[in-house]
Amino acid sequence: MKSNRTELTATELDEAGLGVGAIAGGIRVHVTDLLPGESAEVAIDHRSPHKPEAWARVTRRIGAPADDRVEPACPGFGRCGGCTWQHLAYPAQLVAKRRRVELALADILAIDQRGISVAPVRPSPRELGYRNKGKYVVGKTGGDGKHIVFGAYAPRTHHVVDTLGCQVVAPIIDEVAAWVRGTAESVGLVPYDEQARAGELRYVIVREVASSVLVALIVAPRTPRAKLEQLANAMAQHPTLAGLVVIENDRRDGAIVPAGSSAQVLIGHGYLVEQLAGVSVQVGAGEFLQVNRAQANAMYERVAELANADPTGPEGTAVDLFSGVGGIALHLARARFARVIAVEIDEEAVGQLRRAIETTGYDLTAIAADASNPGALVEKLRGATVVVVNPPRKGLTEAARELVAQIAAPTVIYVSCGPETLGRDLVALAQYGYMPDVIEPFDLMPGTGQVETVVRLRR
Repeated sequence: MKSNRTELTATELDEAGLGVGAIAGGIRVHVTDLLPGESAEVAIDHRSPHKPEAWARVTRRIGAPADDRVEPACPGFGRCGGCTWQHLAYPAQLVAKRRRVELALADILAIDQRGISVAPVRPSPRELGYRNKGKYVVGKTGGDGKHIVFGAYAPRTHHVVDTLGCQVVAPIIDEVAAWVRGTAESVGLVPYDEQARAGELRYVIVREVASSVLVALIVAPRTPRAKLEQLANAMAQHPTLAGLVVIENDRRDGAIVPAGSSAQVLIGHGYLVEQLAGVSVQVGAGEFLQVNRAQANAMYERVAELANADPTGPEGTAVDLFSGVGGIALHLARARFARVIAVEIDEEAVGQLRRAIETTGYDLTAIAADASNPGALVEKLRGATVVVVNPPRKGLTEAARELVAQIAAPTVIYVSCGPETLGRDLVALAQYGYMPDVIEPFDLMPGTGQVETVVRLRR
């Protein structure tokens, strides 16, 4: 029988935080807890039947640890599946993220004849305590199965790992989550069992703005109202609680807050008030916002700057596709574009943006529409001076790329959270005459392999 053990040296780090090295036959082996430059004997647990890839674990370390190895900050590191780069020193994380962007954009960089390069990654102002939102899977522990744990699924399992004590969320989020856990247990809420589809409390979301907190309890239908009211009354004693809401969820697809869900307010308000480009925007439990508030603001300001907004008041129209609650659109409006049009599929987010701009005096129009299925959008947006796209990780659909091409703005700014799909889309947009002249990555999630990239394209 062929041995599954081999020696290798890691040369890079993958997005999941695994060290990657090559063995005989050109097979790339991903190894848990092995940093670039470190060597080990490893046991291969799985080989891909479709490509030369394998996954392994360390059985014996060889030589000294990498100079960039550090002690992870979180007690759950290695078990919860989050922040898988915490054992790598932050400067080395930034270098690795830049390299990831360079590799993902290799095709478009090869096409470009002007020598454009990827800028160094702009570091986050904070490495810890930066997340303004905590999401917790509710599980059970203890011999009687009645004790509640708040955490995350361990990788590739439905085992819930306790993540209370996380150092990445704002400290008040961890404090309030611990309160909710204790209170939920005391009132007898039953943790939900995904496999048996039985129980009551499924997930908890804790969102923070300026030390005020919104709590959302995601529950199975028919969860006893009396238990929820007991928990709400107890939580009302916490001085930072601005609101507590309940959302029913009977889905099987893993969605925490399904689209179109309604939140029932038990205490206070069903929203917090965020400041985006100096404008007050109401944000509920489910609306998407970047979790790193300070770094997101810096990125949005840079987008507005790259859009070449004339401080004297340009006679131009800016379009923000996939606008969410309007973080980029509001920065463009503050940059004094003559007109801004925001397009977003989520009608609740569009409604919140419309309410926010009522007192601003901005010429900012929010349209509820799907940029990936544009229909009549082209005529509404044609002639824009600049188009900003900020799609989800899967990138732009072919229809969305065609929409951008038909708008025919001289400048397109692409804000991406997925370098690989960004690379694919930039090659496709090059066929319409758009080529990059600025590529600037931003680190919004220290301790992870995630990286945001801002690219300006000129036609």
